[in-house]
Amino acid sequence: MPPDVLLTQDELDFLRAMQANPQLNVRDTLLNVSVKGGPQVRELLMRLASHEQVTIEAHLENQQISFPLQIVEDDFQAAHLELGAPSIYEDGPMLRPWRLSLTEPIVLRDGEGRDSHFWVRDISFKGALLEARNGAKAPTQFQLWFTPEGCAPIPLRGSMIREAEHGLFAYRLSQSDARAIESLRQFILQQHRLVHPQLHT
Repeated sequence: MPPDVLLTQDELDFLRAMQANPQLNVRDTLLNVSVKGGPQVRELLMRLASHEQVTIEAHLENQQISFPLQIVEDDFQAAHLELGAPSIYEDGPMLRPWRLSLTEPIVLRDGEGRDSHFWVRDISFKGALLEARNGAKAPTQFQLWFTPEGCAPIPLRGSMIREAEHGLFAYRLSQSDARAIESLRQFILQQHRLVHPQLHT
């Protein structure tokens, strides 16, 4: 290869293939926030979002969807406003997080990837209903991994609220890692799209 060539032909072909892939070149339109109303409105939103939690809420059918407004920096350290994964609530006598009832329970795994005796039956971004199998005693607190098919493992930390019925236990989730919270909200959003496609078209 001549000394002035920086990339091999294979590397050039790979870069061209990446550029030609439309899925890699399209950002999620949900994340982009275009603020109209002039620089003062944008500056006010940036200031608020840097000091307080700012959300955009939508009420659809019997559900409330709350999107956090976040400040992110691009590769050039320029700050932009983006929507994070939403919190989804059900309206009713009292507002409560939307729960996904799994058709097939998903086993929780330990840090080594081994199956535990606890299976997720229902999950929201705030709580989970676990099934204890093989005579396992439900712990007052747990720290395990939720591994739904097609998703990266999500760490879950929970504290027992009550025994719901024989073998089923309700837990309050308390995520300390912002990435874990975002991953769980993204998973729930994906499942919400499947359960309620009319709200996402």
